[in-house]
Amino acid sequence: MRKNSKNLIIIPKSFTIAGSTYDVIKVNSEKEINCLGDFTSLSHKIRIVSNYLDNEDNSIKKMPKDEYLKTYLHELGHAFNYYYNNGNSEEFANAFANFFYEYLTSKK
Repeated sequence: MRKNSKNLIIIPKSFTIAGSTYDVIKVNSEKEINCLGDFTSLSHKIRIVSNYLDNEDNSIKKMPKDEYLKTYLHELGHAFNYYYNNGNSEEFANAFANFFYEYLTSKK
């Protein structure tokens, strides 16, 4: 990931890992994929929703920037874990996402 001229972290449209190119696809709503994001190893895709259903008032809201990035990092953690041990550990993906998020947002 790189920073643009406004010092923002940019989620890529694609990246290569272990010789495979993955596409990062922005999905409009969690209704389309029934979750906030997912990783598919064989089709080389990470999908992330940009809007979610707020259960408190039953309205569609834009995903907060921090949660959007954490969701991407969570799915990226699944990609790394897949090539590490062919696993799909939610614990690994959560730890990866939160540690990497903190690293990216706190470095000077």
